[in-house]
Amino acid sequence: MNPLDVRFDPVFPLEKLRPADYNPRRLSEESFVRLQGSLRRHGGVKPVILNADGTLVAGHQRTKALKAIGQTTTPAMILPQKVRLQDEIKFNLLHNRVETDSSVVYAEPGPIGQWCWIPWQTIEVEESRNLPFQQAIGFMTAAHGPWGSVVIDDQGRVVLNAEYAAVAKAQRFDILAWTVASFDAGQLVEDLTGEYGVYDWTGLEEQAPVWNQHIVQPNRLREHSSKAKADKVRYKSEVWERLVLPWLTTSHRVVDFGSGHGDYARHLRGKGYRIDDYEPYRTLKGKYAVDIRTIVGQIRGIERELKENGLFEVVVLDSVINATTSLDYQHWVLTTVNALCAADGQVCVGTRNLERELTYEKSEHSISRDSTRLSFLDSENVDMRFVRGKWQRIRYHTPESLRGLLSRYFEDVQISDTTRATVKAVCKHPRVLPIEEYRLAFSEEFNMPYPDEFRHNKHSGILAILLELIEDRNSNLEGQGNAFDGGLEQGSHRH
Repeated sequence: MNPLDVRFDPVFPLEKLRPADYNPRRLSEESFVRLQGSLRRHGGVKPVILNADGTLVAGHQRTKALKAIGQTTTPAMILPQKVRLQDEIKFNLLHNRVETDSSVVYAEPGPIGQWCWIPWQTIEVEESRNLPFQQAIGFMTAAHGPWGSVVIDDQGRVVLNAEYAAVAKAQRFDILAWTVASFDAGQLVEDLTGEYGVYDWTGLEEQAPVWNQHIVQPNRLREHSSKAKADKVRYKSEVWERLVLPWLTTSHRVVDFGSGHGDYARHLRGKGYRIDDYEPYRTLKGKYAVDIRTIVGQIRGIERELKENGLFEVVVLDSVINATTSLDYQHWVLTTVNALCAADGQVCVGTRNLERELTYEKSEHSISRDSTRLSFLDSENVDMRFVRGKWQRIRYHTPESLRGLLSRYFEDVQISDTTRATVKAVCKHPRVLPIEEYRLAFSEEFNMPYPDEFRHNKHSGILAILLELIEDRNSNLEGQGNAFDGGLEQGSHRH
């Protein structure tokens, strides 16, 4: 029997489906043809998911393919209550990723070629794997009921969606199953798995404006513990601890660009180090309100340091380019960092490691929060996650992609620590970029947009002094033959 009031309709009319406003997946023509072939061979063995109001939450491409081959109905799971947009998209993402068989699960099969509800008591989990994915499924089943299904062969092996079955056993709910003959199971799994399109986050552009990134700042570079209640925080940063602190002295002039709450800068200034920091989305303590006064004060401080002592010997860019909302902002960040770096200085960079993140998904570690560690990457290795009530972009890099990116801004790029959570690099010898690129980057990075289209417009001073300093630096570099070959390709950094 189906608990929690989720309703299953094996023949829901396609004509009654109402597509959701946003579907985060694009399908190539080749994949669409492959999907039609799978549906012709096996039928609809994976129900679509409908919101309580009849909106199609997951299964957009499948319903298009069913119509293309002349079908008029589809199996459908109908949720008991209307869910919010963020949960609609979570259903869509998990639905597209639920064809997994890392775990080994057995249960009582039903009649071949039919749907049936399998009692959870008959489920036996021999090997439980991919715990991050199981936990992501579990969050949604606990909140909305058993929205998924499995495919089981006539010998009782769950051949598709084994992680979903493992969750059903743990949460004690019955599972909807389609039973196939064991000799057909292999072909069905092959047809239903593999690449069926790519993620496309452009439909969420308006719901993820630049200022949403401020939600990552309060906790970035902090490791909270029971000491946090006493205003004591342990500082944690692979970039600072591995690339900077081993050789940093109190005579070095440092700027921490994109410093979050400024934990490391404040901590090290207390030890006598010369560190300025800048965070365009610094928030008020304990709140998500942007602290404009402090932000402008940071700009003024860097401006004074530049006037008195010139460009910086060390620039730290830790966990910043992984939070840029577009390729334009990624370019403006790196252009500004290039400008802040003295000719003989260096930039220490850390960003999210794609290879480590993908490995984590298949690990045996679970998580303790609703923002899952599963990645749904688009063609530019960007993921979108709903965190603390806001949509947030997360950009990932491999060692190779990070080297290629940074080499557009620096002659010498050395990659390090490629197996850790962040992939890191030390950059030297800044390249000469077109002066208009610098001007635009400074205008954007030191006068960031805030809610209600507000900008503080307090950046003219730092813009002027930086332009003056880099013109002097770059003229010397060009005299030494360190020119940026042809400048940036027109539009190469843009969408």
